[in-house]
Amino acid sequence: MYFTLLGPTAENSAHCRYLSAANAGLLLDAGLDPLLEGRAALPDTSPLDHHPEYYPVHAILLSHAHVDHMAALPVLAARWPEAGILCTEATWRLTRLQLCRHATLWAQAFERGAELEEPLYGPADVQDLEERVRFVEKGERLRLEIEGAEELHLTAFDAGHILGSTSWLIEAEGQSLFYTADLCGRPQSVIQGAVYPPGADVVVSECTVAWSPAHAQLARRAEIERLADSVREVAALGGSILMPVFNMGRAQELLYILHSLKRKGRIPPLPVYLGRRAWEIAQLYDQFAAKDRRLLPDFQFSQTLVDIVDPEESALDLEGSRIFLVPSGMLQPHSASWRVARRMLPLPLQAIFFVGHSAGGSFAKRLLKSKPGDLLEMDGAQVPLHCRVESFLFSSHSSLPELLDMLQRVKPRLLVALPGRKDSAQRFLEAAQAQQPELRVEEALAGSELDISAA
Repeated sequence: MYFTLLGPTAENSAHCRYLSAANAGLLLDAGLDPLLEGRAALPDTSPLDHHPEYYPVHAILLSHAHVDHMAALPVLAARWPEAGILCTEATWRLTRLQLCRHATLWAQAFERGAELEEPLYGPADVQDLEERVRFVEKGERLRLEIEGAEELHLTAFDAGHILGSTSWLIEAEGQSLFYTADLCGRPQSVIQGAVYPPGADVVVSECTVAWSPAHAQLARRAEIERLADSVREVAALGGSILMPVFNMGRAQELLYILHSLKRKGRIPPLPVYLGRRAWEIAQLYDQFAAKDRRLLPDFQFSQTLVDIVDPEESALDLEGSRIFLVPSGMLQPHSASWRVARRMLPLPLQAIFFVGHSAGGSFAKRLLKSKPGDLLEMDGAQVPLHCRVESFLFSSHSSLPELLDMLQRVKPRLLVALPGRKDSAQRFLEAAQAQQPELRVEEALAGSELDISAA
């Protein structure tokens, strides 16, 4: 088996990996970098161009439906038109929703002259993928039939990250490889934690937050209580709260947390305003409640009382205490959350609560690093920071202790760490070897091919 990391390795990147096994070629994920635009956001597949006959692509395996793992799919699928696409049904439904949204927005921007570069793909390109998608059931072992290839089996395991998310066990050439993209070893508020195979020769694993002591010490219940205390304090003063969220995963987790806190009387019954796309995704969570592993299979998001916000149309009124769960999670300029933040920043009674990751260079990161009274540039104006700003840790990634627990369960002979934030890969590899001295370890570097034979 040979493994190649494609694409950039920044905090937010176009996740795409290549695995050669049993005379077959697999693309593992097909993401776009969410902080870049146009072709610059695509993964760098040039390592496959030098000898295309040695780097065929027979199948594309999707781990989950976040933009940085699947939004380049129409481009890569067009390049390798014979490649099948494998994922869970929930992942495909979420992926299709996201891809169509991207295609429509790009087309509209190009038509009105806001973008000079033609869209990467259109709605018809997304529709063309439908017949190439093969749904897999979690825990089902299937043989991948590829002409000229040796026997190769795949099994999808629940990754515990978002609805439909999977890790993949790949068996070929007399050995097994467990590949994880984004992974969450502990239960969240809606979905259960990850499931692992009983063993694998090789583990290729994400380690996004392995650098962080805060994630290692995370007590989710205590963090929810801290959020409840802060919500009550802001509401008592008549202020409103902005929680910038990503439409998929974090929005649904926070919607359930707020619903539960209100039901238990831990926070006042404040109206919650949710972005329209996040609500569409919440409805998909409901549709798959019986099939996906849920902590509360009988809970339906339709039970929550929310007002749907269309960011393009709503004025997002701040009168009275209310909570806004709106995108973007990183306060991208002119997004719904950015517009609400623009109005809240100079008002001392208002609050902005960050509940997810803020990448370096984003407006969210700049705000988090600012002090009361600082001036922040927004639309050419200098806006003073007087509102309350707090950060809460609701991660959907495995901490370092959870990753080490996964290794103890799977017991590989070789560990390949994918790039994470800061020095996550190095810390993960060092901790893994301290736990299992005989373990062979490698760090995946962009464009470099690794021989990952465990023997």
